[in-house]
Amino acid sequence: MEKLYYEDIICAKATANGAAAIAIVRVSGKDCLSMLDKIFRKVGSKPVESHRVCYGDIIDGENIIDSVVVLPFRDGTGFTGEEAFEIQCHGSPIVCQMILRLLCQNGARLAEPGEFSKRAFLNGKIDLSQAEAIMDIVNASTKQSAMMAARQLNGLVQKELSAVKERLTDLLAKIEVFIDYPEEDISVDAESWLADIAIIKEELRKLLAGFNRGRYYREGVRAVLLGKTNSGKSTIFNTLLHEDKAIVSDIHGTTRDYLDGVINIGGFGIRLYDTAGLRITDDPIEREGTRRSVELAKNCDIVLFVIDGTADLTENEENIRSLDDKKTLFIINKTDAPQFHADIKTKLSTIVRLSEYAVCEISALKQDGIDKFNEIFQSLLIKDN
Repeated sequence: MEKLYYEDIICAKATANGAAAIAIVRVSGKDCLSMLDKIFRKVGSKPVESHRVCYGDIIDGENIIDSVVVLPFRDGTGFTGEEAFEIQCHGSPIVCQMILRLLCQNGARLAEPGEFSKRAFLNGKIDLSQAEAIMDIVNASTKQSAMMAARQLNGLVQKELSAVKERLTDLLAKIEVFIDYPEEDISVDAESWLADIAIIKEELRKLLAGFNRGRYYREGVRAVLLGKTNSGKSTIFNTLLHEDKAIVSDIHGTTRDYLDGVINIGGFGIRLYDTAGLRITDDPIEREGTRRSVELAKNCDIVLFVIDGTADLTENEENIRSLDDKKTLFIINKTDAPQFHADIKTKLSTIVRLSEYAVCEISALKQDGIDKFNEIFQSLLIKDN
């Protein structure tokens, strides 16, 4: 197989920058283990063996740079599919710099960003999905995102894709046999073929849904509180964030621009936006705030449409109907108010098909129904469609 890169030796610090108890310097490339004869003085008489740690000193001539542990990988058994070794040294930034400089003086070069993973991919040690998972697991901010990345890194996603590909290949082979050998009097089993297509379609749908959930875990979810003025968006925003970040007032148009904060629901990192209320106004600043609210909602993952349970629902009709196929959770607020309309869900059903949307009733002021909101919000994220 033709190599798509030069077979030189690369090196890089594999641990984070800054002082630490331990740091790891990784080296990979053809015949890189021969470098150890020049820079590493092993303690004891046993030879350096692959996959066995050995203790000694990194030396520059007669000068000892650090006492380290070296872990060698012979015959392409390293992460990159090449000969490789790792140096576990003390985590002083100066010590790491001296070791890297010494490696470069003896024939290595500093690796480019992602070059170790690139070589692992080119040598068939990992596939593209696993290469992406490496960065995902490094950047994981929640338990679920870390578990999702680990699942992908272990090749489970590739196995699922391979199973779909195998089923599709088998079906294609059956159809091609029927087309290419009509003289063999092969019967058309259309019912079986259609059944196979249905199974393939369902498996692909599940994979796509899993991709969307994975994206939510990796990148977080953008959720926008949308609704008319004084519907309680800012109170809900403060309640979910557990802090008084947004100004709450009975005066219409208090929120002129959006605010944002991060919350965690069921392991999903949510960037939540509180936006300016939707209403017709002559105030140019408030009009701009309304425009930004609508634009933000178009580019978010989920719309949390807040409805004042004590107000006339018709004022929301135009904005509700503009949601299209966006994932939406209707939040009917102010259930604690004496003026709350008990039949508001019935009225809402005359505007939209509630079977296609999620709905919950809460009192943001009293913090009633928040647990139910969290449950419905999480179920909305993990829905397959």
